[in-house]
Formats: sequence, structure tokens, C-alpha cells
Amino acid sequence: MIKSIIQSILDSDLYKLTMQQTVFHQYPNAKVKYIFKLRNDGVNLAFLRDAIVEELSNWDKLFLTSQEASFLRGLGFFQEDYIEYLAQYRFDPSLVNVFVDRGGNLQIKIEGPWLDTILYEVPLLAIINELYFRETSNLPEIQAEGSKRLLEKVEMLKKHPRLMLAEFGTRRRYSREWQEYVFGVLNDLPNVVGTSNVRLAMDNDTKPIGTMAHEYLCAHLGLVDNLGTAQKRALHVWLQEYGTNLGVALTDTFTTPAFFKDFGHVLANAFSGVRHDSGDPIKFGIDTIAHYESLGIDPRTKTIVFSDGLDIPEAIRIFETFTGLIGISFGVGTNLTNDLGPKALNIVIKLIECDDTYCVKLSDNPGKAIGNAKQIDNVREIYGAK
Repeated sequence: MIKSIIQSILDSDLYKLTMQQTVFHQYPNAKVKYIFKLRNDGVNLAFLRDAIVEELSNWDKLFLTSQEASFLRGLGFFQEDYIEYLAQYRFDPSLVNVFVDRGGNLQIKIEGPWLDTILYEVPLLAIINELYFRETSNLPEIQAEGSKRLLEKVEMLKKHPRLMLAEFGTRRRYSREWQEYVFGVLNDLPNVVGTSNVRLAMDNDTKPIGTMAHEYLCAHLGLVDNLGTAQKRALHVWLQEYGTNLGVALTDTFTTPAFFKDFGHVLANAFSGVRHDSGDPIKFGIDTIAHYESLGIDPRTKTIVFSDGLDIPEAIRIFETFTGLIGISFGVGTNLTNDLGPKALNIVIKLIECDDTYCVKLSDNPGKAIGNAKQIDNVREIYGAK
């Protein structure tokens, strides 16, 4: 057993693997760049630099086991050529540059083939979190508080047995050990439908949950001749790869109004639903129902997955608002896997370039826009985003 935080290549979110398979088949030669962002004020992570590098040095020992390969085959949407590729895949730590800049801040840059680098984000964020909390808190001292909070959430969920929820907390978990404990408790509830973490799903004999992330749609800015066709192209390629499987489309990459303009009758019929990840969830639900109705599609045949920084009371509020109007489910992350008392880190690793084109994410919260400033303005204008 590898003596490091990440002990399995599948200790990651499902959408990383589903996107990697799409890249493997559709864009094997694409080149990309990612950067790390810390959004917490008053926090400096520079002291973690050497420990992060040490963790990374063990990653080239990770490989897909035969048991893990069998699990992926059993899911039904991974193709054999991709599973064979993944069995040969090895992380290359040299593709990751971890350093402290002149201002004394931790910086991480990842650069290389998209096919090779796409799996780095989630485990990197997980190790940064775990290393940080090892240094700034003590699990035995706060575990009782964490367990108390978890059990309060369990009791709330028991009172709403029709509220379907998946655990989405790998990237910002307190630790691998804590995520395993949390999901072990949640997995006993009939309304918890799975986890985004593939290895955790395998170990608990449940479903891994996920489809695509923002980077998938962002990257298409560098994969099309006309930036205005990037989102629609990404969605159609997804259908080519998965058909009616994995049919939840992410909506806010270039803002939700821009998404609905592209999400016409063909796409709206083909995808089983959409995912909300920024902006007012109630407004989003109302607008989504109206969009389906405008296309002559019964919203009750479709699903919204709400996943924007949720806690259980907020999920219940949304559930009570839309039950009976449209299918709804929830992905809850940090509030499940990192709610023990200490303030959680708000850290991300974002795609910034694909094939020498700046990649940007607008979202429905203007303050969360990420990317080159001129390209943000350019994409806003092209997609009619405010």
C-alpha cells in the first residue's frame, strides 16, 4: 500500500474519468494549462509547498488495479479501449509545478496534454486540504463535533425520505479518512444515491455520480473555429460519446441564459436534465421549467441536479419548492465532508488555456468569473452574457 494520501487512481470524482474518456476519443492531442486559486482571505498556504511535492512524488506509483478495471466495466458507459488506456496510465509529477511566488503565495501550474493532465485537479485539491488541516487542527479533538453535525444532517434527511442526494465532497474534504467515515454513515440512508468519488463508490458497493465539469465546456473555446459554437459543440460531442447515458448538462459555464439559447429541442430532449452550480437556485429552477415548457417538453420528465455550495437545510428548501414540478436531486460537498468546526478552504484548480486559446468560465455569479480579462469580455459579448 502506498504511504500517501492518495492511494488509488480512482480516488477522484467520476466526471474526471468521463471527461478523460471523451478526450481520449475526441481530442487526444489537445494541450492545456491549469492554475491553482485560493479564495480564502487571510490564508497563506506557502508552508505546504514541500509536503505537496512529496505527496506528488508518490503518484507515479498509482495504477488501475484489475478490481478497479472490473468496477469501471460494470458501470456500462466506459469503453474497453479507454479502460485499457487507463490501465497503462501513470501520473507524471513533472507536469506539475508547485512553487512559492515572490509575494510568498503558493502557486501551482499544470501544463501538458489534456489527456494526461485532466486527472490531476481533484487529488491535488484533496491533498492540499488534508495537509492543511493536519497542520492547523487535530481530528481527535474535533471529531465529536463533526460527528454531531453529521448526525443532525442525517436526522434532517430521514424526515425527507424523497429528497435524493449524492455526496460530492472529494475536492474539499477534511481528509480521506473523514470522507470515508462520512459516506459510510450516509450510505445507510435510502435517499443517498451515491458519491462522486469512484473508489469510495466501489468500496461501498454503490454508484459513482457525475457527468461533466466546467473545464469540459471551457476547453471547447480552443477546440472550435468560432467561439460562439463552443458550448453547443461540447454538448453534441458529449452525446456522441455517451448517448442517453450520463445525460446531465452543466449550465453556467458561459451563464445560464446563454446555455438555454444553445439548449434547443434536440439537446433538451436528449439530455435527461441539467445541473445548477451558481446563482439563485430558485430562479434557476423556475427558468428551467419555463425553458422546457417553451420547447413542449414536460419538465416532470427531466431533472435538475442542484450542487452549488449546498447544506442540507438549503437542499430541503429547494426540494419543497420544486417537488412535483420537475425532477430534482442534490449534490452536497464541503458541508458534508468538511464540517467539523474549522473553516473550510475555498480552493480551485481551473483550466486557463486549451491549444493556445484562453479558456474562461463566466458562471452566474460575476465575481466567480475566471480567466484572461480580455477573453472574459470577449466571451461575454459573444454569448450575450451580462
